[in-house]
Amino acid sequence: MTKPVLSPEQIASYFENGYLHVSGLIPDEISKRGEDAMWRNMGIDRDDPSTWDKRERGHTAFDDPDLVACYTEDYCTAAWQVSEGDLSRERFKPPSRGYSINTFPQEGEWRPHGGHLDHSIKEHGHKTFPYAYRVAAMTYLSDVESHGGATIVWPGSIHKVDAFARSDPEKYEMMWELGRAVHELNLGEPIEIPAKRGDVLLYHVFCIHSGSMNVNKYPRLAMNMKW
Repeated sequence: MTKPVLSPEQIASYFENGYLHVSGLIPDEISKRGEDAMWRNMGIDRDDPSTWDKRERGHTAFDDPDLVACYTEDYCTAAWQVSEGDLSRERFKPPSRGYSINTFPQEGEWRPHGGHLDHSIKEHGHKTFPYAYRVAAMTYLSDVESHGGATIVWPGSIHKVDAFARSDPEKYEMMWELGRAVHELNLGEPIEIPAKRGDVLLYHVFCIHSGSMNVNKYPRLAMNMKW
């Protein structure tokens, strides 16, 4: 039997809000190696900001065992626990590569990017039901202070999006159609989620979220994974 990692209260919070911030899910020595590996794979000097313009741009997958090692047994179990229960624990395996989603410092007034649903790009052809994925996860490999590229979430948006999608299954058969239309919803106020290295943010396919500008002095290093 798989030993639970998340408490019943944490699972309830996930399904109420559509996301769960799990502090310190990755052991410190593992997340530290992951941070070092991210810098190494980007080929830039963490102590020399003048090299940061040479960084890999966009989202990049790196074949590095120290990045993959962040997806520990406990990490994968936690993802499985919030997957709605109809998939086996064996389906929640570590990825073969670490998919980076880093945000470097930039000038300007801080602002969040636009809220969105993942996998709602027309060309990708994902259907709304069954879900395009079960659980997504942000893995933080650096400390993320407020206005430092933190993830933005809209608490409870999961329920509004789900009801909206089911209100007209034919019209919103495809995720891109749903993603384009959810901006009609009154989603309330978003919140910013600062994090520490080794923290994980689990979120549901219908959780509206976004990235944000990093106007601090240090890059936000992170990876994204979907099961």
